[in-house]
Amino acid sequence: MRGFLVTWLAAGAGGTAAITASSTAEMRLRHRPPSSAPIDTIERLVGRRLPDAVRGAAGTAGHLASGLALGLPRAALARRGVREPAATAAFLPVALLPDVVLVPAVGATDPPWRWGAAELAISVAHHVAYALGASAGVALVTRRRSGGARRA
Repeated sequence: MRGFLVTWLAAGAGGTAAITASSTAEMRLRHRPPSSAPIDTIERLVGRRLPDAVRGAAGTAGHLASGLALGLPRAALARRGVREPAATAAFLPVALLPDVVLVPAVGATDPPWRWGAAELAISVAHHVAYALGASAGVALVTRRRSGGARRA
C-alpha cells in the first residue's frame, strides 16, 4: 500500500508541476491573467463567494488538490501493469475530465464545445503536459523501486 501511495503522490506532483509550468508559460506568451476557473469552481461547490483575502490561496489549493488527486488513476494504471506509451495515452482523457466535465458542470466555465478551437487546443496541450508529467513521476518512483529497471 505504501508503494501505491508514493506512486500516486509522485504522479500527482509530476503532473501538477508540468501543467503549472505549461499554463504559466502560455499565460506569459499570451499576456493573459491566471484563470479564475479553480476559485470559481470552489466557490460554486461551497455555495458562496470567498473573501478576497483568501481567494488566491484557495484557488492555488484547489489547483494542487485536483492535481494531486488525479495522480490516483495514473498510479492505478501503473499498478495494473499498463506500460508506456499506452499508460499515458489511456490517462490523458482522465486528465482532461476536470477541465471539460467538472468545471463546466458546476457552471464555472462554458462547456468545451463553446470554447473555440484555439482554447480547446490550449487546454488539451496543458493536459498532455499533465499526463506526461504524471507518467514521469510514476517512472521515477518505479525505476527507483526496481533498482533502475523501468516498469511502468
